[in-house]
Amino acid sequence: MTPMYPNIPKVDVLHRPLDKGNLVQYWGFFSADELARNQHALLMMDIDLGRKCSLRCPSCFRKSNPVDDYNYPDLKYEQIMAVLEEAKTLGLREIKICGAGEPLEDSRLLPFARDLTAMGLGLSIFTKGHVLGDDNHVTSIYGKYGIDNAVSLCEEFFRFKTSFLVGFQSAHPEIQDKLVGDVKGYTLKRNRALEILADIGFNKTSPTRLAICANPIMSMNYGELFNIYVYARRRNILPVNAALMVSGKQIDTHFLAANDVSAEEKELFFIRVYRYNLEHGIQSKGQMLTEGISCLVGIHPCNQIAAGVYLTCNGTVIRCPGDSGNPLGNIHEQTITEIWEANKQWRFAGMFNCHCPFKDGVTLPEGIYSRVLDRVLNDQTALLQLGRRECHGNQEDCVSFDSN
Repeated sequence: MTPMYPNIPKVDVLHRPLDKGNLVQYWGFFSADELARNQHALLMMDIDLGRKCSLRCPSCFRKSNPVDDYNYPDLKYEQIMAVLEEAKTLGLREIKICGAGEPLEDSRLLPFARDLTAMGLGLSIFTKGHVLGDDNHVTSIYGKYGIDNAVSLCEEFFRFKTSFLVGFQSAHPEIQDKLVGDVKGYTLKRNRALEILADIGFNKTSPTRLAICANPIMSMNYGELFNIYVYARRRNILPVNAALMVSGKQIDTHFLAANDVSAEEKELFFIRVYRYNLEHGIQSKGQMLTEGISCLVGIHPCNQIAAGVYLTCNGTVIRCPGDSGNPLGNIHEQTITEIWEANKQWRFAGMFNCHCPFKDGVTLPEGIYSRVLDRVLNDQTALLQLGRRECHGNQEDCVSFDSN
């Protein structure tokens, strides 16, 4: 199989501040100081804008998800905006759409981004990228706004306070197309979307406004995850890797047995990534000791449950996308203020690195964070266990770690 990476030039990101090179703007992650100053504030929200999606990703965290079974009607646009206006009084700064659907397939996304920018709120959009790379698809959805091509649409979003986190599970079309439900031609559209976003400048800012999401870590793509990580880092694109979610179909043990990788493989991948960060100045040893290991391998620790909630399509409020079994309330019955104030007991208030209590012991082995930190900083033989691996990506983007 021949890998197909987007044609994006490398970006000189050396000597960047360590506190800016490891996150993406508007994602909703905050520094330890920000969290300490705002321990009771609702700083970020995940939002479902709709359910439309033409893909059939087998690892979708919203398939067979109990949060969609609650008997409430989906919120209208005006209701969502009213919730966000109220949430601003609680401290809301940033919003993320990872959603029940594909956000770009909902034409309301463009006015949503515009309205949020007018409110002073940042927006990060998780997308599979196939819309942004297809002029015909763009025209069919956004033509009513006078937009008839992908470049124009991306330019519009660039004007607003938006970032894009684009799915990139594999550089091999044979694998990647299968991972979105055997949709032929998907990979080419995804790659074009990333080329357009980079050409416009989403990866030219600090912090970057562009990420690629190789998650979830699966047996089908495990062998190329590190190469994808390096490809992204060398282009000021944040690489996102995470273990399989446990909130949707993946909670099924049969699915996990067929698609997950072993605990040792995950640990070795974590080690390889963090050693790369050290050797390339992305993180320092002191920073690793202070921050700890992130469940999102090699990047800013997740602290969503320290200062955020997830508003689903039907108004159900949960802690985050990984927790579907413990609803905090519903907007049809309570205000966001009432829900936020009534559920103080679960918050990891002020905690900078919340890890992922929902995956721990399920798709993330117990004790992985402490073991990885110790092996990265202290175990000089750890990398020998990685061995020399075949490079599946561009040769210039591959790094040998067994020569230290």
